Amino acid sequence: MNTVKRMRKTIAGLLAVFVLAVMGAGMSAASVQAASGSVYTCVIHPCYAHPVTGVIEDSGGEASYTTGQGMVDGAVYTTGILELTDSGEYYLTIRMSLMDYTSNHSFWVQNVEDSGWSSPAIGVTGNGTDSNGTTADICMQVPSENCVVRGSMYVQPMGRNVIFYLYPSDYTTGNNTDMTATIVTAASGSSSGGSSSSGSSSSGSSTGSGSSLQSGSFLSASDGDETTDASETPTLSSSIDEAAEPSTDTATDSELNDAQGLSLSTAEETPEEEESGISGGNNAFAVGAAVTISGLILMGVAAVIVYFFRKNWKRWGGGYDDDED
Repeated sequence: MNTVKRMRKTIAGLLAVFVLAVMGAGMSAASVQAASGSVYTCVIHPCYAHPVTGVIEDSGGEASYTTGQGMVDGAVYTTGILELTDSGEYYLTIRMSLMDYTSNHSFWVQNVEDSGWSSPAIGVTGNGTDSNGTTADICMQVPSENCVVRGSMYVQPMGRNVIFYLYPSDYTTGNNTDMTATIVTAASGSSSGGSSSSGSSSSGSSTGSGSSLQSGSFLSASDGDETTDASETPTLSSSIDEAAEPSTDTATDSELNDAQGLSLSTAEETPEEEESGISGGNNAFAVGAAVTISGLILMGVAAVIVYFFRKNWKRWGGGYDDDED
């Protein structure tokens, strides 16, 4: 009897958990609705250095700038879309390549000129392939159209995490790409569009490789994109005209010369050494002249000794000297 009661309680508890889970899923689905707004196509600028400050945060440093920039160019497509909801939220979608060779993708965002970073709502909205393997369309919430995105990913061939940046610019009205607008599914001002709740979004980091990036709950697939007339959409722009050049190493030449293993050819001359440069040359010339004179003297002494031996060879019992009568 007691066994039957325990079984009933267990079944009842499981049913209660199931009901709560279903209710939670229903509430989450209810809060994620299509939003009205505008969609823009934009240019994505991949950067190895921060596009505003020029700082390279990746462990490769300035010495790896060329290699790092080339890697980022190969991993990030240069076209994206920005969705602007009527409630003032911005969602940027970028396309990442090399997903078969990278994992643990994380992203942070900031407005241009800000010093801090925030973790955005994020998710994967599409997958595909290119000549480098698998691609993924990644949508993230950004603070404005004038923003910078900081990315981090584990690059398997390199065996380490790589930090990079990107920023959008050159906005044109409409979605002129094959990416899917997942937030704005109705024209701006349309009564059919609801509001998107960013509070139900997941964190902006991946837990696996390739397309296994966890999609935020705010992301829902859409069969089509609707945009408004260009005259009714706000004009967007970025304040970054051109990405900043990578900042130079803070170490001075003298600090570098103190490093172990530095070639002597790069050593700097001290002021005392510079002033004594001419006198040092004269001293070297004097030493060379002295060595030359000493050599001549030794040669003369050797010639005298040879002559003395040849002159007295017969007297000392030596053989006949052909040079003498």
